Amino acid sequence: MAVERTLDVAELIEGRKLARPQILIALWLCTLMVLEGYDMQTLSFATPAILRQWHVARADFGPVLSAHLTGYLFGALILSVFGDRIGRKNIIIAGAVIFGACTFAAGFSTSPMELGLWRLGAGFGLGGSIPTGIALAAEYMPARVRATTIGLMFVGYNVGAALGGFVAAWTIADYGWPWVFYIGGLAAVPMFVGLALAIPESVRFLIVRGGAPKEIAAIVRRLRPEQDLSGVTRYIVAEESRKASPASLLTEGRALVTILLWLSFIASFTGHYFITGWMPTVLSDDGLSIAQANSAMAFFQLGGAIGSFLIAFLLDKIGIRVIAITFLFAAPVVAILGFQMAYGVLLINMLIAGIGVLGGQIGLNALAGTIYPTYMRATGAGWGLGIGRIGSIAGPIIGGYLLGMGLTRPSLLLLTAIPLVFCAFALFALNAAKRSRDEASGAMPLAKAGEFAH
Repeated sequence: MAVERTLDVAELIEGRKLARPQILIALWLCTLMVLEGYDMQTLSFATPAILRQWHVARADFGPVLSAHLTGYLFGALILSVFGDRIGRKNIIIAGAVIFGACTFAAGFSTSPMELGLWRLGAGFGLGGSIPTGIALAAEYMPARVRATTIGLMFVGYNVGAALGGFVAAWTIADYGWPWVFYIGGLAAVPMFVGLALAIPESVRFLIVRGGAPKEIAAIVRRLRPEQDLSGVTRYIVAEESRKASPASLLTEGRALVTILLWLSFIASFTGHYFITGWMPTVLSDDGLSIAQANSAMAFFQLGGAIGSFLIAFLLDKIGIRVIAITFLFAAPVVAILGFQMAYGVLLINMLIAGIGVLGGQIGLNALAGTIYPTYMRATGAGWGLGIGRIGSIAGPIIGGYLLGMGLTRPSLLLLTAIPLVFCAFALFALNAAKRSRDEASGAMPLAKAGEFAH
C-alpha cells in the first residue's frame, strides 16, 4: 500500500533563502508598479497645459484629477475580491490590459468629461492589479522580508512617477500633452505580456483553494528545483481555507484594526494626492516654469523611492510604529514647502518630503498586504487601498476649491500637513489595537508586521 507523502509548501518559502524565481516575481511585479506610478502622476504633470488649452477653471478640473482615483476605488473593492476567488494572476493581467487601453485612449480626449471617463477606466484596471499584485508578492516571500520586498516593488511606483515628470518635461512643450498618455498606454503592452508569461499563480492560493496537484507541483519545482517531490501526493500550507468576503475583514476581532487601517489610508492619501495632484500647478502659479515644477515633483518621487525601501525594511524589523513616526516627521517638512526658497533648496526639500510622505504610504501598502491570511489577503489589501481612495479623491477636489478661493502657497501646504498628523495618530492607535488582539489570541506580538492568527 502506497504511503501518502505530504509537503508543507509554506516551509519551502519561510525556511530558506530567496530563490531566483521569487526574486523574478518581485521584479516583474515591480514593473506593474512603474505603470501605477506613471499613471498616478501623468495627469497632474499635464494639467497646467490642459488648463491653458481648454480654458478650464481649476475648481472645475478637480473631479477630472480624481476620476482615476474613483476608478481605482471601485477596481480595488470589486476586482480584489475576485483575486481571492479566481486567482491573483488573472486579475493582475486583466487590470493591466484595461489600464493600457484606457490610458492610450485618454490622449484622444477633447473635453474634461471625456478625459475623466478614460481616467476612470484606467484607475479601475489598476485598482484590481495593484492590491492583487501585493497579495501575490506577499505569498511568495518569507515573513521576515515580506514588507521589505513590497517596499522594493513600490520603488517602481516612484520610478514610474519620476519618469512621468521627465517625460512630461521633455514632450509637452514640443508635442503636446496627449503624448504623455500615448507613451503610458504603449508602455503597458510589453509589461502585461511579460507578466502573463513570467509570473506564476500564487502557490499558497492554489493550495488553499484546492488547486490541481500537478499545477502546484510544477510551481514548486520552479521555485525549489532541488526539492525531491517523488511520492508527494498532497501539498499543504498551515492556513485554513474559507471563502473571502469584505465582511470577513470586520469579524473575529479584526474590526478595530481594519477600521484604523482604513482611516490611516484615507488621511495619508488626502495629503499625498493634494501634493501629487496640484503641486506642479501651485509651483507654476508661484513663478516656476512648467518644466521646473514637473522636475521638482520628480525629486518628490525619487525621495519616495528611497523611502519605499527604507520604511518597508524598518517595518519588518520594528513594526507599525515606524510608519506612524514617518508621517509625524513628514508633516512639518510638507508645511515648510509653503515658504519661498531657492530652487535648489526646494528640490532638496521635495526629496525629503517624498521620503516621508511616499515612504510612509508604501509602508501602509505593505502593512495591508501582510496582516491578513491567504484566503482574504487580496480582499484585505484591496479594500484598504480602495477605501483609502476616498482620501485620494477628496485631496484633489478640496485642493481645487482651495486654489479657487485664492489661498496662498503657505496656507495650502500647512493645510496639507494636517491629515498626515491624523494618519500618524491612527497608526499609533492601530498598533495598540493590534497588540491587544494578538495578546488576547496568543498570537505573535503585534508590533511586528505579520499575519493575524486564524
